[in-house]
Amino acid sequence: MIVVQLNLNHCAAAHDLLSQSIRERGVDVAAISEPYKVGPGPHWAVDSSGKAALWSCGNTPKRMADVRSERGFVRAKMAGWWMYSVYLAPSMSLAEFGDAVDRLVSDARGHTPSLIAGDFNAWAEEWGSSITNAGGRTLLEAFSALDVTLLNTGAQPTFSRAGASSVIDLTFVSCSRASQCTWVLSDAYTGSDHAAILTALDTRRAHPTPLPPPARRGYKADTLDIQSFAEHMQRLEANGCAEQMAESAMNQL
Repeated sequence: MIVVQLNLNHCAAAHDLLSQSIRERGVDVAAISEPYKVGPGPHWAVDSSGKAALWSCGNTPKRMADVRSERGFVRAKMAGWWMYSVYLAPSMSLAEFGDAVDRLVSDARGHTPSLIAGDFNAWAEEWGSSITNAGGRTLLEAFSALDVTLLNTGAQPTFSRAGASSVIDLTFVSCSRASQCTWVLSDAYTGSDHAAILTALDTRRAHPTPLPPPARRGYKADTLDIQSFAEHMQRLEANGCAEQMAESAMNQL
């Protein structure tokens, strides 16, 4: 299943170019931020603000199930995957941003495999930004509770306008399926100041590799040199801070 994600900036030309690219590349699902228009019927799902959308756009559209619309994100289950389209507007206060991220994380927790894609308007060095801002820290802290990994690679900007650029369009995927995904930042003209991102997902059911049995560990009590142990314990430093005392104990052990 091929997924394209793009911020269209409510632009008609960008929408038309996206539709053409979908046909040419055989895209199945579009995760859109700031859509120009939303089509009727069961193949569209939109968040409560109208600024994040999922479009099942393939020649044989994937059925959407379990659709949920919130402010800042919309999700639906398609072809066995939980798909999220996200748009967190730069006009949001930090409190509003944090609330939207918390609701997203709360909904995504336990939904696997999942793809979370969109324009987060957050900077962090972890995905190629020059600095980490408050939004980036909020996002990193919240997403640490999820079993997802970031697919973005390199530091090539996903957004460019008037000489300024940044990495704000992000793609997260369940850790267990990351090795089965291919992520590409397209250099094709989009008619938007955002680049299109293409992610190929393996929709075959993953069969987890059974874990090897844990190695047995034991201790032989009759090998303990009690006299030597007692002598070392007498050398413990009783003064200093807790860290120094702990280090002394570990050295003696």
